[in-house]
Amino acid sequence: MIDAACAERGSPKFIALFDDNLKLGHEHEDNQQREPVVNGHVPADLQPAYGSLFAACQDHAAFFAKDHTEFGQRLHAAHIAWQDFIVQANRLVLQIEAFAHEYDFDERTPGNGYRSFMYVTNACITHGMGICRQLMATRSTMFFRRKFYMKEVEACSQLLSSLCTCLQYLLILRQWSASTGDLFACGNHTAEQLFELGDTINQYCFYGRCLGFQYGDSIRGVLRFLGISMASYSESYYSQEGDGAIVKTTRSLWTSGKYLMNPELRARRIVNISQNAKIDFCKSFWFLAESELMHKLPSIVGTSIRVNRLIELPAEPLKLPPRKNFKAPQKPSSDVNQNQGDDGDFVEIPVPTAHLGPGLPVSVRLLSAKRRTGMLGEGRYRGWHKPTPPSPAILFHCHGGGFVAQSSKSHELYLRDWAVALDCPILSVDYSLAPEAPFPRALQEVYYAYCWLLDNTELLGTTAERIVCAGDSAGANLSIGVALKCIEQGVRVPDGLFLAYCPTLVSFVPSPARLLCLMDPLLPFGFMMRCLRAYAAPAQETLQQNARHVEDAAQIRNAPKSSAGSLNSSRRTSVARSPLTPLEASSEHDDESSDTFASASASYHSQTVERTDLPNSEGDNSSCVSFEDDSQPIVHYPVEISADPPKDAASAAYIDNFLDKYLIDTATVEVTEETAAEAAQVQANGHAKISSDGDILVETGRDLVAMDTLQGRLQEAVNNITSTLTRCTQSYEIHGSNADHQDVRNMDALIARSPSEEFAFDVPRDPFLSPYWASDEWLSQLPETKILTLNMDPCLDDCVMFAKKLKRLGRQVNLEILEGLPHGFLNFTMLSNEAMEGSKHCIKSLQTLLQIDPKHKTNDKGSSLDDEESSSPSASLAAS
Repeated sequence: MIDAACAERGSPKFIALFDDNLKLGHEHEDNQQREPVVNGHVPADLQPAYGSLFAACQDHAAFFAKDHTEFGQRLHAAHIAWQDFIVQANRLVLQIEAFAHEYDFDERTPGNGYRSFMYVTNACITHGMGICRQLMATRSTMFFRRKFYMKEVEACSQLLSSLCTCLQYLLILRQWSASTGDLFACGNHTAEQLFELGDTINQYCFYGRCLGFQYGDSIRGVLRFLGISMASYSESYYSQEGDGAIVKTTRSLWTSGKYLMNPELRARRIVNISQNAKIDFCKSFWFLAESELMHKLPSIVGTSIRVNRLIELPAEPLKLPPRKNFKAPQKPSSDVNQNQGDDGDFVEIPVPTAHLGPGLPVSVRLLSAKRRTGMLGEGRYRGWHKPTPPSPAILFHCHGGGFVAQSSKSHELYLRDWAVALDCPILSVDYSLAPEAPFPRALQEVYYAYCWLLDNTELLGTTAERIVCAGDSAGANLSIGVALKCIEQGVRVPDGLFLAYCPTLVSFVPSPARLLCLMDPLLPFGFMMRCLRAYAAPAQETLQQNARHVEDAAQIRNAPKSSAGSLNSSRRTSVARSPLTPLEASSEHDDESSDTFASASASYHSQTVERTDLPNSEGDNSSCVSFEDDSQPIVHYPVEISADPPKDAASAAYIDNFLDKYLIDTATVEVTEETAAEAAQVQANGHAKISSDGDILVETGRDLVAMDTLQGRLQEAVNNITSTLTRCTQSYEIHGSNADHQDVRNMDALIARSPSEEFAFDVPRDPFLSPYWASDEWLSQLPETKILTLNMDPCLDDCVMFAKKLKRLGRQVNLEILEGLPHGFLNFTMLSNEAMEGSKHCIKSLQTLLQIDPKHKTNDKGSSLDDEESSSPSASLAAS
């Protein structure tokens, strides 16, 4: 383990160690001399793309050397510096390329964090070539915009410089894991130690003009829109409490244009938000997808389906038969009991109790392209409205959202496509979210919903011959947890697992791919760390608050009937439930005629679930599409953010010195000696004016006279308009949680902060939290697993290492790595062709797990379309 003295930046021991890290594993490069950069000469060891960009930079540097304007000279200097970064990046990429293949899953699936940074660096070179071509085409024209291209060149140059710093971190990780061959750092090496060894990474360049440079065109536009939306939404989120809806809306529209026209200011805002904003802001921004407009969007633009129903499962213990060949442990765990009853052995499934206490219902959403026999809530069919027979398969789905946000509704767009393509029911779980409901509450609810599925398959329109658990991001982690729970407790294990960009190790153990979150537009580093902390390491205040909620709920349940008689049966669960998830709307606004399942929940609080079917007197269930209420508003709670001063003053000075050339100064008001003196003088004059009663009368009289004149009235109107515009357009700063400390940090300020400040928490080593730590005995019992991940996803190494572990244990596992897509791409299938193609890859994997032949479809009557075609006259003629 490297000692503390070695970590001191600038010490001889640190410099020697860092230089050694840059020369790992390449003895033939130790004696290689770097060719001097001479005008008109391209180093021979540059790769073709790097050499082309280097030559273009030389040409532009020579051209703008003759331009003696300020922007012309800055263009000249930027191209000179750019050449050095190109040579350095080329050298580092060649070093990493020599060993990156050692960490692949197999020869047919090249992909890991080392390859990802090579891909990103090459994308930066391609992006730079595009800028150089534009510059070449316009630099001699009359309307050449020197300032614009100067900012573009400087931004791309700084981008490549930051990538070189990231590549140096990779070489350190290579040294730490060279002996093990693992992508995760082994031994006593930590992420804090990694960030202390290297230079400060400038994150601003990843979120400014170069935002989304590593993605395709359609995805890049979506990411820029989300970046502008995040920066603009923060203005309204941190606005004053007294501002009305009109003022907040006006400010949001104004700042959207500001962040659209000023990429540098947008970068400052996004990075500072990701570094300083608490989890409340993350939840509030991500829950914009749960707004009323977004609730209606899937039914308007999404694929048409027949069943889309929200169901609340009552909190009642379940009993399931144990799976075959299951041997119960000698000392069963506290949450599972093997009992002997009249019907033989069975497994008792308790209700979720962690953090929030028992008694809260679990919400699930049932989606199906067809109405099937016995499906919950479909009632009776008459005449030719005969439902389709039950499906032999069902998909059990868990949504993503970092364990803190989103729901099945926000993932409904791609679930509709899946329901039609797979031709089977989908049951998606809306689990409770952190930080109010940290681990293991979500896992308990998802496992309970899965066991309810096993016990009520006929109500879901399936025979459950094949059950596949699927999830993306956090939902994929929960899907593995469900399978491990089944293995531990002796319940039927799912027949397949589909995991999309899954975090299998919920702890920031350093790995190459995890450094990608430093530039990820959808999952910034600070956001990811806060999500992990909220779910895996909740604050003590949250635990105490949950304990109080549980105690209050217990008192309500144990209250005498006389004091609780006013509570009707349809609202028994809503009394004890605290506002934690978007599924909880204000129930007092619901009535018996509303299109929600709450109207039928009164009859669903017992084991006789058949009474929930709603008979149809008309004999036509065409209007019975949904029992849900999509018009539930999302309440955002304001939060005060505290910010610590920069950890390293040298790091802040480093970034300020480089970036102040092209970042526009913000309107941060600083108190100077002159302004302080003026304020003191005004205050002194003010006291002089009110020193006597006569002066008060004189000054008041002058004000009244001025108000009576036209000039005075115009001046007052101008002041009022100016004040209103200022309120609607100004940016608000984040104030610390302590009332005595105000104006702690401006969100638009340019401040460097070390990522190592985010690791001040410990995560328990629990296999249900981090499936990567599960024992080989459990992992060897997992079903067939298909993993889909992305070459630029921070969870890439998690998926690769988990797949390697399953492969080593002899399990059937398949790993697929897609290029050019961001984390959470499934939510953008309607906005991007690349995302839609990625969703089709998911469908193919699910069809394999569900054993569905994509060519074999059934009609609404349940007969095979292939059989109908063979029996039709046209088919008979063709056969003859």
